[in-house]
Amino acid sequence: MPQSLLLPGSTGLKQSITDLLRRRGSRLLPVKEIHERLEGVEATREEVERAVEELEQDGIVVAVRGKRYSLLEFTPYHAGRIRVHPDGYGTVFGGGEEPDIFIDRRSMKGAMNGDLVVVRVDKHSPKFHTIRQRKLIIGEVTTVLRRAHRTVVGRFHADPEQPFVTPFDSRLDHDIVIDRNGTMGARDEEMVNVEIDRYPDRTSHIARGRVVEVLGFIGEPGVDIELVIRKLQIPHSFPPEVLAAADAIPDEVTPAEIAKRIDLREHNIVTIDGETAKDFDDAVEVQQLANGNYLLGVHIADVSHYVTEGSALDEEAFERGTSVYFPGRAVPMLPERLSNGICSLNPRVERLTFSVDIEIDRKGRFVDRKVYRSVIRTKERTTYTNVNAFLVNEGVAQPSGKPPHGVIVPPPEELRARYGYLLDDFTRMHALYDILRKRREARGSIDFDLPEAEVILDSEGVIDAIKPTGRNVAHRIIEEFMLAANEVVASELVFANQPGIFRVHQQPDPQKLEDLREILKEFKLTLRGDLEEMRPGELQRVMKSVEGTPEERFLSNIVLRSMKRAYYSEENVGHFALAIANYAHFTSPIRRYPDLIVHRRLGEMVDKGPLYGERLAEVERAHPLYAAQSSDRERRADEASREVLEWKKVIFMRDKVGLKFTGIVTGVAAFGLFIELDEIFVQGMVPVATIGGDFWVFREREHRLRGDSTGREMRLGDKVTIEVKSIDEDRHQLEFRLLEIGGSPIALRER
Repeated sequence: MPQSLLLPGSTGLKQSITDLLRRRGSRLLPVKEIHERLEGVEATREEVERAVEELEQDGIVVAVRGKRYSLLEFTPYHAGRIRVHPDGYGTVFGGGEEPDIFIDRRSMKGAMNGDLVVVRVDKHSPKFHTIRQRKLIIGEVTTVLRRAHRTVVGRFHADPEQPFVTPFDSRLDHDIVIDRNGTMGARDEEMVNVEIDRYPDRTSHIARGRVVEVLGFIGEPGVDIELVIRKLQIPHSFPPEVLAAADAIPDEVTPAEIAKRIDLREHNIVTIDGETAKDFDDAVEVQQLANGNYLLGVHIADVSHYVTEGSALDEEAFERGTSVYFPGRAVPMLPERLSNGICSLNPRVERLTFSVDIEIDRKGRFVDRKVYRSVIRTKERTTYTNVNAFLVNEGVAQPSGKPPHGVIVPPPEELRARYGYLLDDFTRMHALYDILRKRREARGSIDFDLPEAEVILDSEGVIDAIKPTGRNVAHRIIEEFMLAANEVVASELVFANQPGIFRVHQQPDPQKLEDLREILKEFKLTLRGDLEEMRPGELQRVMKSVEGTPEERFLSNIVLRSMKRAYYSEENVGHFALAIANYAHFTSPIRRYPDLIVHRRLGEMVDKGPLYGERLAEVERAHPLYAAQSSDRERRADEASREVLEWKKVIFMRDKVGLKFTGIVTGVAAFGLFIELDEIFVQGMVPVATIGGDFWVFREREHRLRGDSTGREMRLGDKVTIEVKSIDEDRHQLEFRLLEIGGSPIALRER
């Protein structure tokens, strides 16, 4: 978090200038007049000029007729990030109810994907440009305010006449010319990182740069991750001042600090995480009270004690926003000395925590709660696999799926010897989990339990397998406990009328629900109720009705796409999918910045009471930026993880072209079938043009292909045998040939 965010000087000055220009409407003001007309603001002419320049760089004001300024909203100009299509045209988001702005290739003026640009809208154009049934007004780029890419990753071409690099991102359609003395010895077809020295502009479409990193060839272990990290501009090394700040933090908790907190070191508190986890944010315990109620204790690493507001560590954490996870590697939000050390709730050592105690009755109602600073010493570092196996072996839980690929479960006697003293604790955890799950389901909370792909690497970083992940009862116990803690913490802030960063999920768009209703009709399913006021319980009912059917995967994805994306907001508008009014992320401050902010707000409230006056105003000014930044960084991390996963899939399938596999039909479209393999958790497509034996007609309402002459059908859930035909690495696509469906051979059509 930049320190200036909570200093009212620059923020307040820029806000005052914006307010002044808004009052003046379309009238243009030079800096001199802006300075003279500012009321109640002590600032020099130079400070005003600098603030105006910053507002211009942010796309809030524009200089018209020389150095006379106006807010963009009073001009034919618009500022925004440009999104470039691989075909070369771009769009700039209009904002609110305004249509997006279409920029044809000739009007890009050297802008590249992600650049912050000023666009002049062509108001004389009587027509809209339509792309994918969306209307966009036409405009042209006039100024590039801020470049999104200082470096670009791509494939090096050792052209004897002129070396160049083709960007890995297809939305960057400018090849980058490389001087002969700036190649760093890169070989033809190697992936490199290039620093741009000259950007394309109005007069030239040529970009120039020099190689600053040689990453290796696609397919070599880890190169795909390095590519994606650089493509998405994810910070992957810590500045010296940040590492120095981390090194200055003690390795152990001091007795003086322990004395200030509630001491929970003798409690039976444990962490439950995955086998490969190295940073432990959360630990839990469950006690039985004399009145028969349960007392759930959720203890979260007190990162805010070490990462203080405005520090170098804080600024870096704000910039990163979140840790990013890849197969076999993580790019952490905090240096390892903190994330795996003093902030991690490692076993049998003192750690500072923020605790939430919740008294819960047998109907799942939250009877009482307490939030406080504490110190703990966890009894065990347990894993989901071992806890699940222990609970099953002891007859507490039902078997639920196999352990992860390559994980060996200890025999019952070994589990009993290690965890026997915790049997009562784990039994209470399971009982409370069952109560909380039923409470959540009763209120209509939606649970998308779709398996995800897990990439298993060997010791050399080579892909060993790609398998579906699954959640066992230990996963579910921790999920329910974290949901409860997040709900209580959000309620604490809301009921005290205090600012926070909330995790919100809005009501679905009625039009998307109407589309969903039409699709469900094709499967003889109904979506009941008012689409304007859809209740999450109705979507939950639909999800439960398709459990275990061939259509489950397809329809679950359709329901998911009909909903909006959850995001962070300074405004608490509730969480639709969880069917809950108050929700915030509190349980992962080691790896998520909004959780750290929530800890700070709770800490101030616990230590000093509710915020008021200038401090309250200061925090409220900063929270919208915290929320926007956190949401943006989360989207970037998700995109990076997805892209690396798609790379891993195509790399793993390289040597399997020509091999046969069995699978299941998970999607049917006019152009072909989507097949998910049984042995390897990857998906590919069979183009309908390659399927012989008949003329296949797409029956849209039934989501199936039907043979025109034979009446033979291909449907969701059909068992198939395929051959891997080809791999398109750049598009991350697998093409299959259909050999058998339902055990019957299919004729192949040559293309």
